[in-house]
Amino acid sequence: MKKYACWILFVVLSSCEFGKKESVTQIDEGIERATFVNYQLLSTKEKKGPCNGASSDEKCFSIDIQYPVISAGASKAVMDSINRQIQQDILKYAFISEPKDDFELLINEMSQEYETILKENPDYNSGWLLEISSDIIFQDSLYISTASTIFSFTGGAHPNSYQVYRSYDLATGKALSLGDFLVEGFETKLNQLAEIEFRMDKQIAPDKALNDEGYFFEDGRFQLNNNFAVLEQSLLFYYNPYEIGPYSIGPTELELKLTDYVDLIKPGSVLDGLKN
Repeated sequence: MKKYACWILFVVLSSCEFGKKESVTQIDEGIERATFVNYQLLSTKEKKGPCNGASSDEKCFSIDIQYPVISAGASKAVMDSINRQIQQDILKYAFISEPKDDFELLINEMSQEYETILKENPDYNSGWLLEISSDIIFQDSLYISTASTIFSFTGGAHPNSYQVYRSYDLATGKALSLGDFLVEGFETKLNQLAEIEFRMDKQIAPDKALNDEGYFFEDGRFQLNNNFAVLEQSLLFYYNPYEIGPYSIGPTELELKLTDYVDLIKPGSVLDGLKN
């Protein structure tokens, strides 16, 4: 059970064989926050394959999975809905051909694929890795926010990584969309102001076309995505590798202070209190 919502994820690999992970933003700086839901972090650690030596990654498929399961603080229907969605979002982006219904099926499919490669290629020594780290990063009386990182290496030039942010309404269990707490027609103003923040962060001059700087927004127009979390007084957006640029550009995280967008907050929404 978590006493309070804090989540700091340092993604570092002990073996250079898998390549280098991108670091994920530290969401919390050790500040104690109020708790509105109780939850446990369930974890699974396994090694599949011959695994030459206890400390060797050769011919070894290593699995490390951790995710939250809410046990109190909302109705059973809401908790079941949120718990299910957290797992489904992770499984959706687990870099396999078809998303699986649970983690056991995911591990079994990847293990079978790895064993097949080892049988067909006796000289294949590369290890595989699947790491999933998910946690609740912010709690409010009306909603909670989660972050899930999926990292895998299954051979190739570089590993794969995906970061998923979500916020959930504690009254309905629904994953929040921007339209749930922002007024109708918010898109134009929000995207315009967010583009200013994006350009400042990337040091791109206002007169420079984003596509000329290596990004590939549709029609060259900046656009926020739906991969976001609501924090205490800000919205945290995350663009994964390849989403708005080549792999070399890497991921992009963009934080918008809600205090700058008070006029866009929908009356009666989960964020209505910020207007006071």
